[in-house]
Parts: sequence; C-alpha cells; structure tokens
Amino acid sequence: MAGKFPFLRLPLELRDYIYSQYFKPSDLLVDSDYGGGQYKFDLRLFRVNKQIYTEAQDVFRRENVFVRIETPWPQAEHHIAQEGLVPIVAAGEQGEQFKHHHALVQISAPLHEFVPQHAIVILLDDLYLFSDTWMYSGLNFRTLNDHLCVTFVLRDPYYPADPKPVPIALQKRLLLPFEKVKGLYEVNVQNYDESVERELRLRMATPYDSVQKCLEDSARHMQSGDKALESGDAQGALELYVKAFHAMHIIVSGRVRRVLADAWFHEAIESGPFAGQSGPTIRITLRIRLVSRTVAAYLKLGEWEEAAFWGMRSIRIMREAVDTEFEDFLAEFVGASDVGMIYFRTAIAFQKMEESKSRELQDYAYHDMGEREALGSSKKLFELAGRYIKGQYAALALKTAQEFRVQPPPGVLPALDRGSDVDSMAHMDVGGAEEHDDHPSTEN
Repeated sequence: MAGKFPFLRLPLELRDYIYSQYFKPSDLLVDSDYGGGQYKFDLRLFRVNKQIYTEAQDVFRRENVFVRIETPWPQAEHHIAQEGLVPIVAAGEQGEQFKHHHALVQISAPLHEFVPQHAIVILLDDLYLFSDTWMYSGLNFRTLNDHLCVTFVLRDPYYPADPKPVPIALQKRLLLPFEKVKGLYEVNVQNYDESVERELRLRMATPYDSVQKCLEDSARHMQSGDKALESGDAQGALELYVKAFHAMHIIVSGRVRRVLADAWFHEAIESGPFAGQSGPTIRITLRIRLVSRTVAAYLKLGEWEEAAFWGMRSIRIMREAVDTEFEDFLAEFVGASDVGMIYFRTAIAFQKMEESKSRELQDYAYHDMGEREALGSSKKLFELAGRYIKGQYAALALKTAQEFRVQPPPGVLPALDRGSDVDSMAHMDVGGAEEHDDHPSTEN
C-alpha cells in the first residue's frame, strides 16, 4: 500500500497554490435551477487538522470576495440568475444567513415603500455580470431607476477594525462596476473611501451612449472586420464582428448570442450616416450583415461546422413563420441580397461538410431545421440563395464559390460580367452610402 503524501512538508508557497486550486471558483460552478449556475464550495478541507484549517482559510478568504445583494422582490433572483446568467453563491434561506461578504448592496423603492427583504450572494468576480444585468434592465425600462434607492456598505467580515482595513484597489472593484447603473432616485455610500465614492458618482453621471453612437460604433467595427477579413486575418475579423455585435448590446460568447436592450433602440436617428432611419431598422440591418460576415470568416478559417451553425440559426429564425412570409418581408425590408448571402455562404459550408461526411451534418440538416424537406442540404440552400442574390452580390457570390471550389447548381446565379468589381467587400459596408439598390440587412 502506497504511503501517504507528505503534504505538510511542501513549502508554504506550494501549499498555498494547491489551496487556491482546490477553491478555484470556475471548477466549482455546477448547473442548477439558476441560469448562471451555482457555486458549490467544498469546505471539508478545513476539518483535516488545525494547521491546514488556518492555511486554507487564509487562502479562501483572500481569493474569494463575496457581495451580498438585498432586494425587495423575490423574482429578482430569477432575473439575475436566469436572464443575467449571474452565477449564484447563495440565495433564499442560505442567502439570508450568509455573513462573510465584503460589500452589501441594498436596493429599495422608497416612493413605493418597498424595502430589501431577499438576499442573494455572488462573487466579486461576477459583479460585472450583475451590473450589466441591471444596466440592460434600465435600458429596456427607462423609468426603472427613477424609483430606486441603493445603499452601498463596505465591511470587512473577518476583522472588526474601524476604519475598515480594505485596500483602495479592492474598494474600487467592489463599487465602480455600478457606474453602469444610472439615473437612480438616491445613492448612499457608507464606509468607502471618499475618493472611491466621488469616482463612482462622477461615472454614474456620465450618460449611456446614444442609440446613434451604438449603431455607428457597430458599423465602424464591422468595417474594420471587413478590412481584416480582406487582408487574410479571419480570426481578427471575427473578434471585430463580436465587438460590432456588442456595441449594439448583442452579447456573443462562442455559439451563444443574447440580444439585449431591444426597447432602447426604439427611436429615430436624427443625424449622422443613419439620419432619418429608425434604430430598430439599422440594428436589424447590421445584425444580418454581421451574421453573413461571421459565416464568411468561419469559411476562411475552414471551420465548416461553425459557419453552418451561424448561418442555419438565422435561416431557421427567418423561416419559422408560416411558409416564408417573414423571410420574403425581411428580404424586401433589409435587402434581398444580404439575406441571400447568408444562404449562399451557409450552402458552401454544407457542401464542404457533405464532402467530408461531417458527423454534425445530419444535426444541422434535420434536427435544427425541424426536418423541413431537404432544406438542410447544399443544393437546396444554393437554390434559396438564388432567389435573393443579384447585382454586385451575385459577383461576390461567384467569387466566393470559386475561392472555395464549390459549384452551385445551374441557374442559381445570373449571368455575370466577369469584369465586375468584386475585389473587396468594402463597397457593401453599412455606412449610409450604399450605391446599389438594396438596403442593408439583419439577423435573428
């Protein structure tokens, strides 16, 4: 029988490192009723012996800083976890009993006599997710924060000294994420350094970016992504397209995309390249174009499954309405060729998957599409693309087919002038200066 490992003979630095790995939050996050998951800390290590208890507890306290959020509304837990995807440490009765937090955030609505009654505990590292969730709620419901009062209280749960021996750097991490929450009825700050409180109030007073700026920033990132793609940097282009999505409050993480703050964009744009158009129209336009370009970038990388996934998700959404009424409306509304390019690029991904007999092909072809007759095949997707692609987009489609050595079925693309200018994607950017007779575009 092997002897026991002499753990306590290791240098303290190594033991500390092992403790930090043992308590690493990302390894302790499990699926639960909470949308963002729930942390399950295993504290049995504390019971091994007195020395390990002391050492491990020091590491645990140093590397896991907790924030307690108190709210009047029981449904806030669902909103924070399910919609905000904020991982939870404790809630309900466990949340009420939790006392090891450095920061207390008390939310009330004094005008309506709503007082904090429900406690939710999160990690400091996830506080930005909570502040983002609150920000998007405020964007969707513009009068929400007008009625809310927030009290921020700094405390040290382990040392009762006064003034609190909490470093300024940690105070900033605990307080400044709330700069995203603006227009509150009242803000109270207790025990924080005056300089940190002053910085928070200055940042809170800075207004959100306007709808116009959000959309212009998105278009600018998309144009930069196009240049990166044109120069051969497909990975860099993808990163810029993610930034373009994020600029208009669409969060992309891998295959997950969350469309947030819809109501915020419901206003007319009065100046700039999108003057005279509505926020939702331009946002939809940019979304479709960004999806089409994302598929193009994955094709450049040879990641056929990712290209198919992004394309099919939008195609599925466009075709969920009865027959193709919504799709036809969308094509007319935002530009037929932009919709067609999603079909065309996705068809290329499918043909490549068919050639390699990809295992994922059947899932994309039938499962994702609800077994719509042969829609999940390159031939059908090429045919559907042909319904919409025309003009300069047809030239681009032909060039793309040639680049990836695929052959669309006869009649998909109209006869083309081989001398057409198809050397770049730049002439198709959304900047309010399109020369062709199509409008920009969108996606789900």
